[in-house]
Amino acid sequence: MESITLDKIKYEWLAQSCVRITAAGTVLYTDPVILDKDPAPADLILITHHHVDHCLPEFVTPIRTDRTKLAAFHESYVKYCAKDIKGVRTVKVGQTIELGAAIITGIEAYTKRGFHVKGEGCGFLIELSGQRIYFSGDTSRIPEMSGLGKLDAAILPIADNAYAIDMKDIAAAVRELKPRLFIPVHYTPIGESDPEITADMFFSKDPAFYTKKEDPGKMAALLEGSGVEVAVLDKLGIRK
Repeated sequence: MESITLDKIKYEWLAQSCVRITAAGTVLYTDPVILDKDPAPADLILITHHHVDHCLPEFVTPIRTDRTKLAAFHESYVKYCAKDIKGVRTVKVGQTIELGAAIITGIEAYTKRGFHVKGEGCGFLIELSGQRIYFSGDTSRIPEMSGLGKLDAAILPIADNAYAIDMKDIAAAVRELKPRLFIPVHYTPIGESDPEITADMFFSKDPAFYTKKEDPGKMAALLEGSGVEVAVLDKLGIRK
């Protein structure tokens, strides 16, 4: 399905960890890399960390306007992702800020091994239009998740190329979190074409290089009996 609506808040998955959340006229994007055709202008943009599959200026610029508010874990990430840092906010772990129509709290995010080191990125607890939404960033199941309280929606990764993010581990985390709705992100769909490699390529901006192919439908079986609704969304973003 292309989207899911929970209590009048609409969720769409564009690619990787880029989710568009639309609520009462407010449009929020998380970690924008790869957009759909004619994407709606952003009221809010949140950036969890600096990795190229989460933070690219050419995907921030098309959705950013004079009224867009942008926040990231670290100022240097903002400079890289947005270039123009006018009106930009930083959000540290444990810090809560008001950003337009939302209240944003920085949440710890890291993996026990691999590229996601504690202190280099974060997740966000987003309070918007009466919902509490957990967007985890790149993380495995960590103890800091236990203090998040009641959640309406949780958006977590299910794969990476370092095998540091494991689907069964994430399912266990979701069972503990007990959101009403779970949306899996940060994977390459099984049927998607492989990225093209050229001789002079040092690195790629194609998110397919940074996550393995995975079937998000497996999460429904892993979460059976949990009472959590699993929404497997179609990827709407267009790879260039």
